[in-house]
Amino acid sequence: MRKPLARACGAFYCALVPLLLLAGCAGGPIAGSATPAATTRPAATLAPKPTSPSKLSLDQRIDGYIATLTPAQQIGQTLMLAVYANGYNADLDQALTQWHLGSAIVFPNYNGGPLMPTTLSGMRQLVSDLKVHADTPLLLATDEEGGLVDRLSFYYGQTPSPQQLTATGDPHQAFAQAQTDAQRMRALGFNLDFAPLADVSQGNGIDPSRTFGTTPDQVTAYAGAFLDGLQQNGVAGTLKHWPGLGASSGNPDFTLPVVHHSRAQLDAIDFASFRQLLPHQPDMIMVTHVIVPAYDAQTPASLSPALVGQALRGQLGYQGVVVTDAMDALGLIQYMRQQGYTDPAQGIAEACVRAFLAGDDLIEAPIEQDRLAATVTAMTRAVSSGRIPSARLHEALHRIIALKVRLGLLALP
Repeated sequence: MRKPLARACGAFYCALVPLLLLAGCAGGPIAGSATPAATTRPAATLAPKPTSPSKLSLDQRIDGYIATLTPAQQIGQTLMLAVYANGYNADLDQALTQWHLGSAIVFPNYNGGPLMPTTLSGMRQLVSDLKVHADTPLLLATDEEGGLVDRLSFYYGQTPSPQQLTATGDPHQAFAQAQTDAQRMRALGFNLDFAPLADVSQGNGIDPSRTFGTTPDQVTAYAGAFLDGLQQNGVAGTLKHWPGLGASSGNPDFTLPVVHHSRAQLDAIDFASFRQLLPHQPDMIMVTHVIVPAYDAQTPASLSPALVGQALRGQLGYQGVVVTDAMDALGLIQYMRQQGYTDPAQGIAEACVRAFLAGDDLIEAPIEQDRLAATVTAMTRAVSSGRIPSARLHEALHRIIALKVRLGLLALP
């Protein structure tokens, strides 16, 4: 299911050789230097042979691959292209070949617009073209939740909502549906699903039919089965929407919602389902745009170090890829306007930098080309100026590349 390809990366070896030579010589005498006469050290021996790539740890091999990427490619790995098109076009080509974006999410009917592509074969061709033109292996996503958010329903027919799967009383039904979804996604070329929801339904901030239940245990049982069905069949899964929209005052797509729970309530309900699902090893967790005053009264979760770095990473201990919700959500644009960014493109671009600094590894970039261009420019400037530290960039890259390796998208020697 997650078998890496056997092909070696020549560029990887080129970048790695100097590192290996340095490692092999560490601690030995410098060539041509003399040893003082009074020293009784044993006769010099040959320096140890450099470690072969096959004996390096996975972490070392990932770091070696990252070293082969250009600065533009490294930044591109952290951005996810939003695709809504009948077929491959000039805007997509610019994003993949000039800006080097390393992942993409496909929307067949963005914001309720007309279906694009209109046929199953058209969708398969679009995804194939994205792969062909990208200069690094792509994470390719869509939102296949079932029910109200069922991107592939136009091609395969409707699938049950999470609420309907829970109503069966049998978590295996959730597993079986996810297994079917994974098979269909892989047939089209997708390898990442922005599902399942780990939100615990507690009101109308998010449609109850999109959730797996009203208690953490209920959500854990069914969302966990769904997640397993995806990940055991070659498709990465994503728990969303951290820190939980179940008790929110609205949907971030349309407004900037608030969750007024205390820390104790958050830990017992909203965080609980995410925490209980960690043993299923979710490939991603999505952070959304919601104010949670108990942790950060000023900043949406997606931009908040308190809710990403401290709560999700520290308190829960999650170390996988953290992806943002769509950065062109109206709730986030509204927030950045309050921050003084009257131009939505500049506001979104600045929000993307702040999200990355907060600890999000992968940014779901805006769909409009001018907004995407502003985001690429802002991220590039933030990296080159040092505002985004090299260690923060490397940390995110390491997680993203590790996921690509696990999915068999990328072969390392």
